[in-house]
Amino acid sequence: MISRLYLKIFFTFWLITALIIVTTNVVAHWFDLTPDSSISNQRQDGNYEPARRLLYQMVGSAINRNTEQVIQDLRAMPSWSTQYFYVIDADGRDLLGRPLPAGVDELLPRLTPSHPYDRIREPDRRIFGRQVTLNDGNVVNVVTVSGRRGESESDVIWQLFINNIWPLLLISILISGSLCLVLARYFSSGILTLQRATRQIADGDLSVRVSPHFARRRDEIAALGRDFDHMTARLEKAMLEQKRLIKDVSHELRSPLARLQVALGLAQQRSRNGGNVNKELDRIKLAADYLNDVISDILALPVSDNGGWKLDDTLDLRSLLETLVDNYLPEADKKRVRLDLHTDLDEALVPTHGNMLVGVFENILRNALHYTAPVSDILLDLTYNSKRQQYCVRICDAGPGVPEEELDDIFKPFYRTDQARDRESGGYGLGLAIAQRTVALHQGTIMASNRPEGGLCIQVCLPTPDGISALPGL
Repeated sequence: MISRLYLKIFFTFWLITALIIVTTNVVAHWFDLTPDSSISNQRQDGNYEPARRLLYQMVGSAINRNTEQVIQDLRAMPSWSTQYFYVIDADGRDLLGRPLPAGVDELLPRLTPSHPYDRIREPDRRIFGRQVTLNDGNVVNVVTVSGRRGESESDVIWQLFINNIWPLLLISILISGSLCLVLARYFSSGILTLQRATRQIADGDLSVRVSPHFARRRDEIAALGRDFDHMTARLEKAMLEQKRLIKDVSHELRSPLARLQVALGLAQQRSRNGGNVNKELDRIKLAADYLNDVISDILALPVSDNGGWKLDDTLDLRSLLETLVDNYLPEADKKRVRLDLHTDLDEALVPTHGNMLVGVFENILRNALHYTAPVSDILLDLTYNSKRQQYCVRICDAGPGVPEEELDDIFKPFYRTDQARDRESGGYGLGLAIAQRTVALHQGTIMASNRPEGGLCIQVCLPTPDGISALPGL
């Protein structure tokens, strides 16, 4: 099926090309814009009529020929062209035996060796004559007329143009049409590919990709295809994350709701029997608190990659880490854990929005305190990477660590390692997911690694204000 865009591109290019070809040939032929036209115009007056141009062309053709050759040339020419010129011998007869038009007899006596050129100008036509000596010594008079009576003098050139140039024009237009056809197909094919892909996305197929179709192209359409694939990939990822989040939330809320229902049933049963329901009420409170915390953490999850806000504030990472160390020092003392902060920086300013980053480092430090072994050290290291223009914070505990194959999974919502399956001790599996998305919104990175001597390290790298402005697209 041929699209309207394809036809519009094809016919627009073809018509413009054909118009340029025809106009250029008409103008060049009509106004004699040939390479030697400037020389001819310099030796003539301002009235350089079409019949005079035809006269010079005929004289130029005959001057190096003999009489017999001129007669053969005249007989070989089509009748539509010979009607505009005559070659007359010394006896006043046309070499083809044709009757001479009116006015020629008046012009011939004027043509002499001393005055070889003359003309007669009438209101509706022009007659030009030139005496020529052929290479066999015979003298002939070449006479051109602008046309028969009642015709415009421009008919001479028009007839010559139509009958001589139209094959060239036809070939040029057909060649340009073929090239425009290929060009139109080239341009419209990419747009049609994008159109089909858009329809597939509208039908719910987010796995469609168009970049392979533009592998050999390096133009804006190919760039649009790559942007289209990037958009589709992000949409697919967002949809998968949304589905997974809904599934995880449903699973996470089902357990406390079940505990609520069981505790309520036991409380109702004991209440009817006059028993003490305080234990069941405590269970109900714990389950309700758990639901409230889960819902609060779910609402804290950033909902998009850009968050809908700007990094319009500044935070000093050194001051933040020092404050967190002071706040968690009592809890660390209970486990006889030492919080060791190392940095050579006087300050480490990064762009932020509100207090979003406070929750990131607070969650990481709280997890480190929870999992680190008693009587151990938690190392906090703040450094600056001048090459990447970013500050990096590394928090390492002395806990059991995480299996290597699960290091990336701990940043997924509701994910828990085998060592943290207990909800009373392992949290809800949302803290690191929130941290990962928040760091991403700050154009930073977060990653986990195991220490060789045992323990888990979480590293967060955040760009400086100069690093933010140097990022692509910002």
